Amino acid sequence: MGHAKLDFTPVIAAVPGRRMPAQLKMGALAMVGIGVAAAGYGFATDTERFFSSFVFNFMYFMGIAQGGLMLAVASTLAQGRWTRPFKRFSEGLFLFAPVMYALLLVFFALGGLDLYSWTEWHEPGYEGAVPHHKEVYLTKPFFLARMIIGLGVLQVLSLLYVRASLRADLGLAAEQLGDQAPGWYQRFIGGWKGAKEEAQLQADKQMMIAPWIVLAYALVFSFMAVDMSMSLAPHWFANMFPAWYFMSCFWSGLVYTGILSILSRNWLGTSGFLKGNSYHDLGKLTFGLCMFWGYTTFAQFLAIWYGNMEEEIGYVLIRTSIEPWATLSRVVVMLCFLVPWTMLLSRGLKKIPSAYLSVTGIIAVGLWLERMAVVYPSVHADVDSLPLGFIEIGMGLGLLGGLLLVVFGYVSRVPAVPVNDPYMHPHPDDVHVVPASQAHAH
Repeated sequence: MGHAKLDFTPVIAAVPGRRMPAQLKMGALAMVGIGVAAAGYGFATDTERFFSSFVFNFMYFMGIAQGGLMLAVASTLAQGRWTRPFKRFSEGLFLFAPVMYALLLVFFALGGLDLYSWTEWHEPGYEGAVPHHKEVYLTKPFFLARMIIGLGVLQVLSLLYVRASLRADLGLAAEQLGDQAPGWYQRFIGGWKGAKEEAQLQADKQMMIAPWIVLAYALVFSFMAVDMSMSLAPHWFANMFPAWYFMSCFWSGLVYTGILSILSRNWLGTSGFLKGNSYHDLGKLTFGLCMFWGYTTFAQFLAIWYGNMEEEIGYVLIRTSIEPWATLSRVVVMLCFLVPWTMLLSRGLKKIPSAYLSVTGIIAVGLWLERMAVVYPSVHADVDSLPLGFIEIGMGLGLLGGLLLVVFGYVSRVPAVPVNDPYMHPHPDDVHVVPASQAHAH
């Protein structure tokens, strides 16, 4: 039995008068204010702690931003359909990446690289033993080039992908809205060739760009994991660490896609497209990545513990045997693996958006603490109590508020789902099987 085409007219008609709810906007702005205050306080009172807090928050939020887009990119390459209603949120998450990129440049300008002990290797009179290959790799100019150029290229590719995705939808929306269409749409739809032709043209363009984004993402985020995080403990290394990081970023992007789509589907009017089955599918992928995170985390620990190599075991011992980091590590394992794995075993829970929201909220907090557990002990190994205070929480809240403003500001001004994407509709050859008792209703 075939499927009827979806009607996107109400989605398009809702665009001109839609705005982010005032309470949500004020709450997000207040969070940004707290973040600015926390950053200013940290920079004025404890520069090292301020820089450390920025690094782990950067690793967290840049991972969410780019990882969110990777869900849409993966769906494009697989020609998947079930993820298409989430695509606007994936794009919205990515639009926070340029904000994080700009903040990274500010971090460098303020002297953030002073946080990294390897910068002392190149100072006159340094007499410590330094492996030659690391001495060549870990230099300020090379470090800055990898981060600035690598992330810049990745963002350009991603912006081209988002532009192609938007063009087809904004052109169709402009056709239907007429004079009510926002004026800025014209910057995206110059030379419009008609809805049907543009839908295929832009889909082909996204398919062409997507493989390059995947390659750039894996490469750049591997460098980012090594440079921004691993090099804080420059004599430690683990081969699986870069892949563990960029896959957990994909997971965090998936988690935030679920959270933001649930929180906004009523005022966006997307409940008809994001139903229980949509979250069931998203929940299954969340469950799979939860298991992958648990597997790769244990695999790294097992290899280092079993080999008992001096240059690697110290990194693990600080985080598993010395307080307060040992307790933090146990909390991370609970929030990132044991609790969500147990909850997501339930098929019914994944189909209930509010229940799925509770799971993703737990994972989101767990991953934030995980980024802290990776970064902070490399700089603050000998603290008596967990340095989790106004600086860390405030900066995290500020960046979260900025993320909410960007994502919800974006999805409120464009069609909330892809309205001119051929993969939004069910495949014409799909057969929908129903029980005989319900066959008369179809």
